[in-house]
Amino acid sequence: MPMEWVSHPLLKSQTLEKRDYQLDLFRLCLEEDLLIVLPTGLGKTAVALLLIAEMLYRYPDKKCVLLTPTRVLASQHEAFLSRMLDISSEDISVVTGEMKLNDRVLAWSKRVVCATPQIMAADLERGLIDPKQFSLIIFDEAHRSVGAYAYTLVSMKMGENPNVKRLGMTASLPAEKEKVEEILRNLKLNRVEAKREDSEQIARYVQKTSIEWIEVQLNPLLNRIRSELLEAIKDYVSRLAALGLGEIGVQPKMKHLIELRAKPEYSANPAARSALFSLIRLTMMLGLIETQTVASFTQFMERLLSRGKGIGLKELLQNEHLRTAYEIAKGTLELGVEHPKLEELIKVLKTLPPGEKAIVFTSYRASVQEIYKKLASERLRARILVGKRGSGGLTQKEQVAVLEEMRRGEFDILISTQVGEEGLDIAECRLVVFYDNVPSAIRFVQRRGRTGRRAPGRVVAFLVKGTRDEAYYWLAKKRLREAKQVIEELKVKKEAQILDTYLKPTKGPIIYVDTRESRSLVDCLERMGAEVHIEQLDIGDFVLSEDIVVERKTVEDYIKSLMDNRLFSQLVAMKNKYPKPLLIVQGSRKKGASIGLPAFYSSLASALTDFYIPIYTSEDDEETAVIIYYIAKREQEEGRKAVRVREGRKPLTTPEIQKYVVAGVPGIDAILADRLLKHFKNVKGVFSASLDELKTVEGIGDKTASKIREVAEFNYCGD
Repeated sequence: MPMEWVSHPLLKSQTLEKRDYQLDLFRLCLEEDLLIVLPTGLGKTAVALLLIAEMLYRYPDKKCVLLTPTRVLASQHEAFLSRMLDISSEDISVVTGEMKLNDRVLAWSKRVVCATPQIMAADLERGLIDPKQFSLIIFDEAHRSVGAYAYTLVSMKMGENPNVKRLGMTASLPAEKEKVEEILRNLKLNRVEAKREDSEQIARYVQKTSIEWIEVQLNPLLNRIRSELLEAIKDYVSRLAALGLGEIGVQPKMKHLIELRAKPEYSANPAARSALFSLIRLTMMLGLIETQTVASFTQFMERLLSRGKGIGLKELLQNEHLRTAYEIAKGTLELGVEHPKLEELIKVLKTLPPGEKAIVFTSYRASVQEIYKKLASERLRARILVGKRGSGGLTQKEQVAVLEEMRRGEFDILISTQVGEEGLDIAECRLVVFYDNVPSAIRFVQRRGRTGRRAPGRVVAFLVKGTRDEAYYWLAKKRLREAKQVIEELKVKKEAQILDTYLKPTKGPIIYVDTRESRSLVDCLERMGAEVHIEQLDIGDFVLSEDIVVERKTVEDYIKSLMDNRLFSQLVAMKNKYPKPLLIVQGSRKKGASIGLPAFYSSLASALTDFYIPIYTSEDDEETAVIIYYIAKREQEEGRKAVRVREGRKPLTTPEIQKYVVAGVPGIDAILADRLLKHFKNVKGVFSASLDELKTVEGIGDKTASKIREVAEFNYCGD
């Protein structure tokens, strides 16, 4: 049967194969703003192409923007659109954070722009972009649009243009219904349109991908290292239990440990904090020895040894079990013994037919390097693909160059971190290897989708029995089943009531806002769906639940409140009335230089360590609104907590009053006030001390000592 082609005034002739399901999705996108879910390799980008061509045709004076999470993917989309659209290649551009400001101004003037969301959010804020210039915005890999991800900020800013058409695209949705609802709200999309691989329209285009799980056993040396690490973990778990902070399990999960860091009973207790940070490090090391390489474990240890400083680090490095594990690991490498996964990987890659391509995925950059060394020693042609940040990172140009070299056949095997999981289209890739497993259904689908795009593919996944590899395997399978169930529920037909049974309108969180707060910030909260109550608040600027109050200060106001001594009395009032106060400092911290950066950061340190109040820094009203909204949502929906405004101010204790009085002297913050009172015992002692006596206190120099004496001796003369 001869191939049919799509015909459109702005598509090059005989470039896009005609597929009914893509045309159906395109027509639906013209009718309403959709989140389309289409399995990897079945042409989400073709739907985007059709929509871009049509919007350019209908609105020739407007622009289209396609957003994607990575620079590499943005470049890949730009190349695809240049090949397919029948417009000048000069009218298509890429915008990323690596470009200079003047270059971005020029790039944003083009008719079609492929960009990363972080730079678009920043340039919208700078005023480089007018939202009303756009007829279409496409969010690729739309599953990322949860929490404060940049897609949400861009979507909010683009709300200034109510006529812009929106499209979200993904191959996989989260397994949780609430997160899907959140994606739709954040991107302002009407509903989900999902297609399955086994649907009648799609089945004939699907390439079969086989999945093979290879079980690997740790050798005796690695088992010994693992046992020593488990004993070290057991030591620190026992320490936390002895502090009366509850059981956290023999092998605590990293996610749980990270969450514990924010809890006051851990952050405010030095012993608990030290043990918790050590547990996090040990858990990471256990993961490296179980699922990665021996070299990645020894390199991690060597970085800790060279650093030497860190919360609980000195004591951890003296732990007998950890030191034994490290010595065994060094001996193992000297014997030429590595993780058994590496040997199995070589066996698998040597089955690759000549000329065919493979991608090996691993979660750690250190493992990428070790795998590359092993493959090079076996004379296998390989390259690495990693992100830009950190030592050994690749710039956008270098990442694109690696993929071009692979397409040209200059090497056969790509070793990649997560940066290569989303969207990469390498037609000849017939084999994907999961060197480690991931507990995410989305990442599982994304990894698997790098093969079987135009020809049958093969996935090989390694699994180390009895380790987190095995746990992640079962967790990913469970979440994959749940995600498929969600997609089944989201198979929305044209009858609106079908959508209503799944996606009922949700009421946003209630947020109490002080009458003096920014109107633009209130508008942002209301656009996100919050139920805003504006009242004159005695304490704080926002009340998000019966537990949480927020004080928001621009950097300028923060400095003023330091100068007139309002700050610490406000922090004390919040602390006394609400269990979980939060301070948000908004704007560029460089503006804090007006009082000297040391003083600026010293005051922040005081809020954190003296008052145990978390601090969040935001760029602008939009970012502040986003974090406030999601804290309120989490408290009220997940925590089932009511919103209650607490009035009045609890009387200060005598020590707090003493600290407040001494901190009233210009140049003295809460830290210096605490030192002075501890040294001289009381307020009288501080203000009676001589210049020389005052200067014996750490941090008190001639200028500050003179100011204390001036305040103590100056005759009051009123206003």
